[in-house]
Amino acid sequence: MRRLTLPLAISLLLAACGGGAPSGAPGASTGPAGAPPAKPSAAASAAAPASTAAKPAASAAASAGASAKPAASGAAAASGSEIKLGAVLPITGAFASSGKYFQQGYQMATDEVNGAGGVDVGGTKMKVTLDLLDDGSNGTNSRALVEKLVTQDKVNELLGGYDTSLVEAQEVVPDQYKIPMVEGGGAASAIFARGYKYVFGTLQTIDLLGSITMDFLQDQVDQGHLPKPSKIALVWENTDHGKDYQKGVQDYVKAHSDSFQVVLDQSFDLNGADFTPLLTQVKSANADIFLSDAHLPDYITMHRQYTQMGLSHKLVSYAARGPDQSARQALGPAADGLVAGLWWSPVLPDPRSQKFAADYKAKYNATADWFQALAYETARVMFAGINKAGSLDGTKVRDAIAGLDIKDSILPGGEIKFQPDGRPTTPYMMVQNLPNNEVQITWPKDMPGYKPATVPFKK
Repeated sequence: MRRLTLPLAISLLLAACGGGAPSGAPGASTGPAGAPPAKPSAAASAAAPASTAAKPAASAAASAGASAKPAASGAAAASGSEIKLGAVLPITGAFASSGKYFQQGYQMATDEVNGAGGVDVGGTKMKVTLDLLDDGSNGTNSRALVEKLVTQDKVNELLGGYDTSLVEAQEVVPDQYKIPMVEGGGAASAIFARGYKYVFGTLQTIDLLGSITMDFLQDQVDQGHLPKPSKIALVWENTDHGKDYQKGVQDYVKAHSDSFQVVLDQSFDLNGADFTPLLTQVKSANADIFLSDAHLPDYITMHRQYTQMGLSHKLVSYAARGPDQSARQALGPAADGLVAGLWWSPVLPDPRSQKFAADYKAKYNATADWFQALAYETARVMFAGINKAGSLDGTKVRDAIAGLDIKDSILPGGEIKFQPDGRPTTPYMMVQNLPNNEVQITWPKDMPGYKPATVPFKK
């Protein structure tokens, strides 16, 4: 286990990692977030030897599990005039790239709210400190470390990790200790089907990604850009995430059998190194459309091998992957023409999205993906919940988050509120990769910035 302690901002202490209106209330405007990373405060410097040393995960699990009594709720754990948030992210391991993107998003939101004086809690401005731990992309570690944040580090509230499997491991802890967690890194519907009351998500669930992808494809069939019926080769990671996507696609196909036919429906293991056998099946299926639900590392590996094998389809989509900057750098022009369903994109034309994209570019000299945007909004939801509750008490903050209706979100539609099971009401958007690292919004047609997709896309 590694800890990254971040008073006032997330300080990048791992060796592997390199004023507007008050924020935190629904509808509050946001201030600049593109300043260089803050240096550790004196308190952080004093604690550095202990906080930067990597502890064995087994020790963390044992120490977390040793506490049998629930921790005091957030108000009792409050310390002075600060809000102590805890988060466990995959800063190392298979999901390290995405985990670091989430770290950046949390940092931007924390810098922003602290730069505006902190979160207003019952009339008192309180600065935010984030206690961030690295689970090494391991679910067992992730759950144990979240419990450690609550029982030993005495955090007031929790921000979630990245990846459905890790969030599923974490989500038992908030209800156990009556401390809310807002997460933007897990999108399987199973996360919200277990009856937990203290977990809220900012990512729309993957079953709806399957259906909006099919809505887009139906429009292409109706316009004559794809044959009727179109044959689909469908592959999906063997996780709750992948099963959601597969179900969304198959349910739509069954209801529109005159337009589509699934000629291959095959799962694959997460974090694969060689997808050649799978892609050989895809080739043999003679499909018009290739759909794959894959996480970022698998998308890069799979599409590189797809290209090397000379495969070609009238339309290719890797579900929520496509315009990711690390993938476009790795794949080059081979990623041109891919279609993806996203939770956010820097091409959204609204002023808030454009400001976030510009601030991120100024701070990190890179183009933001949805990872950073969702992390940023996840933290803002927590700040808004604390502000509405006027307290750090876990149950009061949980109830406040459940009733939020944030009107100044950077996510599509500009609004965040939650269904009774904790999932959001935010919509998806479809985009298409264009040459020269460009992206355009291609669905739905009423989405600001919409332009028709090019199908088939000729390279």
